[in-house]
Amino acid sequence: MFSEQIENSDVVTRRDDPNFTQVSGYIPKEKALNFKIACTALQITQSDALDEAISLWLANHEQPSSTTKGKKGKGTA
Repeated sequence: MFSEQIENSDVVTRRDDPNFTQVSGYIPKEKALNFKIACTALQITQSDALDEAISLWLANHEQPSSTTKGKKGKGTA
């Protein structure tokens, strides 16, 4: 097993991959704990779960055009 880890050391992790970046924020402690428990139960990484959640959030909050810089959101001027 250890030799497999050495052989696979060439694999680029997300942390080292320039196509990935870290995001962070503060959420209630109980929600964070439940998130960690759910990820473990589903056997998925927290990064994969966050990637999916952010993709869903972005899909629900899409702007009609990328030229909407400076606008604060729906219904605001």
